[in-house]
Amino acid sequence: MNFNLTIVQKLIASYALIGASLVVALLYAITSMNSISRTADDIARRDLAATAATIALSENFTEQQRSVGRFLISKQPEYRMLYEQESEEFFRLTDLLAKGNNSLDITQLKNEYAAFSAINKKLFSGESYAEKDLKTISDRLDKAIESLHRGQKQSLEEKLSAAQKIKSKTISRTIALAFGGVSLAIAVAAFVIYSLSSSIRKLQRGTHRIAEGDFDYNPNISTGDEIGSLADDFMQMASRLKELEELSLDASPLTRLPGNIAIERSINHRLQSAVPFAMCYLDLDNFKSYNDRYGYIKASELLQDAGRAIHEAVRAMNDPDTFVGHIGGDDFVVIVAADIAEQACRNIITAIDAMILPYYSAQDRDKGYIEGEDRYGVFRRFPLVSISIAALICRSGDYATAAEIATAAARVKDRVKEESGSNFRIVHRNDYDAA
Repeated sequence: MNFNLTIVQKLIASYALIGASLVVALLYAITSMNSISRTADDIARRDLAATAATIALSENFTEQQRSVGRFLISKQPEYRMLYEQESEEFFRLTDLLAKGNNSLDITQLKNEYAAFSAINKKLFSGESYAEKDLKTISDRLDKAIESLHRGQKQSLEEKLSAAQKIKSKTISRTIALAFGGVSLAIAVAAFVIYSLSSSIRKLQRGTHRIAEGDFDYNPNISTGDEIGSLADDFMQMASRLKELEELSLDASPLTRLPGNIAIERSINHRLQSAVPFAMCYLDLDNFKSYNDRYGYIKASELLQDAGRAIHEAVRAMNDPDTFVGHIGGDDFVVIVAADIAEQACRNIITAIDAMILPYYSAQDRDKGYIEGEDRYGVFRRFPLVSISIAALICRSGDYATAAEIATAAARVKDRVKEESGSNFRIVHRNDYDAA
């Protein structure tokens, strides 16, 4: 069966599902709350056990005090045995408290009882002891047990109260939200359907205008909801298409690399980010002599391959922020992060030197040069095509504009071209100013 639903029909179906989902959510929430209630009751039972244990602990300590008192009066060993039994029970109760309620801190209780036991050990063995110390420690131990009991009781009451409140609020709010959501979905559906249909018609008109080349067209869709966000994306798409058209017109028809507009944008973007980068000015040496000897068709092929080799050499470094542009003729631009500038230059030189040789005849390759007239009509020898790279390191505050960087890089490039073969030079602002 083929279900070709219109957008309006899909929205109606969606809101129907929303209503059904809310009802299901309501039933699920009620079931879940029953489970939460059982969990809360279970916690309460454990806390009740802990509360009973604190009461038993208090009674146990009272019995221990009585056993000690009776021993002091009668010196009968059975009272000592009673004391030891009650002491074992005391430890059992403290362990029960620690396991039953992790939130209780019985460290102080154990420390006080250790001191109490130490004095009683002296008392039972007949050693001297300070009666005042025994009374003081006993009082502190009484207070520690009482404090533990109050804390446990308060914790239990708070948990029971909180569980009951959460249960009541969750059930009532879930019911209100569920039925309120269903009612709201029905009321909003009509408005959303009308709004969406109207916005789609505007977007359709906008699409036709963009197809006709009007990239500045504004569909005038109000923002604030998903449709408004879609309209914003639409405008951004139109702006990007306009930018891409400009870059396409600006790109070199020979190498298809970005041209001067893109190069300037890339430099200005990096100047604004204040992250150090290297602007590399590349120039093919002796290209004119090659063009004169082998003709413009072969020279054009060489330029195409040179652009491709430069691009691949830079992209092989796996840095997504690198940029390769073609100024025109035999001049190129590469922009990379400052810390990989040297490696980028070496990769480019290796790629160009490997690419150039097949463009020469075997005779010219063996000689290592070609012969011809220079621009002044003088017959001379010209080395094979090589590449000169001037890499200008740009840091925050060094340069204000792309034009300033281009001028500085061109000056450095002229120095590099004075050296034979493929070479590069990396220059910092201080080095440039000193020159």
